[in-house]
Amino acid sequence: MTIFKYSLKRGLNPLSLLVNGFVPIALMFIPVFWEGNRPGGFGFLSFAMMSGAFIISMTLLTDKVDGAIVRILSAPVTMRQYLVENLMAFMVPLTVQVGIVTILGVILHDWNFTLAIAVFLCYTMLNLSTVAMAFAWHCLFKSKEGSAGAFGMVLTAASMLSGVMMPVEFLPGIIQYIGAVFPMFWMARGLNAVLDYGVMNMTFVIGIAAMVLFSIAFLLYGGKRRIV
Repeated sequence: MTIFKYSLKRGLNPLSLLVNGFVPIALMFIPVFWEGNRPGGFGFLSFAMMSGAFIISMTLLTDKVDGAIVRILSAPVTMRQYLVENLMAFMVPLTVQVGIVTILGVILHDWNFTLAIAVFLCYTMLNLSTVAMAFAWHCLFKSKEGSAGAFGMVLTAASMLSGVMMPVEFLPGIIQYIGAVFPMFWMARGLNAVLDYGVMNMTFVIGIAAMVLFSIAFLLYGGKRRIV
């Protein structure tokens, strides 16, 4: 069994299936979340998807804690191969998740083609940047409990400061810009631009580009640290 298949199988555990499967899909069936020009459902969806992306990536920390990575790397497997195949295995179910949510948005809430494509791109890139962030994050911890507890606080702060739960304009002064250190800020910025203007304008492009850069930065940082 390849690392990709092994990681994909482990990632589809009951908790991951609940957070990545049931919760986002259930949110799509709650009409009140999808009313208005900037539906609140997008904020809850962002929180659920970031939580799910973090949970599915916990297998990396599990390998580190129980010493499995040492045994894996004793085989003819490079660290790059291990990380790339794990990343691919994480992104497959997360991308399927976003695809299902997008299709439900078109069917249940009459999303037009532009909004559907924008949602798919924004949440796919949010998942990618969250997985990359989780990879770098796990390198800092020696226990799953410590990593999960600290990330929960970061996720809560990101949700409050990034504009997914409420417009950043409601925050006072310079606090409006603190959220820019989180990928979620740029996802919200790009998606809100499409919701407000109906087109994928430069603000949307900048939001996508920022999440790509976050992903690269997190992967480079994590790749330079000792995961073993």
